Amino acid sequence: MQEIHGVAAKLSRDISSCRAYAAAAMSEMDEQYWTAPDGRRLCYAEYGDPAGKPLLFFHGWPSSRLQGWILDEEAKRLGLRIISPDRPGMGRSDYAGKRTLAQWSETIRGLSDHLELAEFRVMGVSGGGPYALACAAWLPDQTKRVAVVCGAPPLVEFKDHSDLMWTYRLLLKIRRHAPGVLGRVIGLSRRISDMPSNRPPMSWILKSVPPEDRDAIEGAGGYDTFIGSFHEGIRQGGPGVVADADVYLNDWQLDFSSIRVPVTFWHGALDRNIPIRMAREVAAKVPTATTHWFEDEGHYSLPLRQLTPILEDLA
Repeated sequence: MQEIHGVAAKLSRDISSCRAYAAAAMSEMDEQYWTAPDGRRLCYAEYGDPAGKPLLFFHGWPSSRLQGWILDEEAKRLGLRIISPDRPGMGRSDYAGKRTLAQWSETIRGLSDHLELAEFRVMGVSGGGPYALACAAWLPDQTKRVAVVCGAPPLVEFKDHSDLMWTYRLLLKIRRHAPGVLGRVIGLSRRISDMPSNRPPMSWILKSVPPEDRDAIEGAGGYDTFIGSFHEGIRQGGPGVVADADVYLNDWQLDFSSIRVPVTFWHGALDRNIPIRMAREVAAKVPTATTHWFEDEGHYSLPLRQLTPILEDLA
């Protein structure tokens, strides 16, 4: 009987994974583009309710517009139209070279004009968090509400990086001491992620992920669906991914105290990628901030398990 239950549970997980992967693949086939005045193309996907309130979703690092599929079902229920763009040089958006956080707000201004959006909400997950704050700071007339979920901090303002995820600390050292190598590391990460999740080195990497995060990822369709968005994000190779990473490392030149748009911070105490202490410090600088700190959530479990209240707050 236990063997039957085990087979049934595995079959259920496999079906869930296939459905989630199919949703991501469908959005990839339905990719849409906006061409900026300089000729560069920005790729984006849409999810949720096509007639709903617009919500811009900014993916993590390194990832892609396909990450937005996790919002699809709840967005339909809440009447939200999800617009999920690839950042320059990631996914299928054209590479833009070295750039600043402020430039993203100009990109979004152009995209919103193209889509005829008078106003929108914004949700940034992990590496998308700074880009969500950019909209709050530099597009206050269009941005109605912002959610920063497990958001990356301005690392230049933090001297102590000892509790950052070990892979982030390693990448910081490589970028500082051997900047030309980081692009090749991104390429290597693609080959490593292609390996089976139950064998080294992927099995070692997954063991470093907290149980809460592993369980949440499995419930949301499994490891393969998340790897699919990662693969799409790095499809152009290292330069675009490195340029995106450099934005986190440089001075954002963002005056947090000037933000007047409502911003809600969501972060878990079990987050091993980005320590909650950094999120608390950033939130304390934003005068309009509302905070939700979770003692039993990690970096990946929080946006999956708390998706409904996050979207309800935005809607």
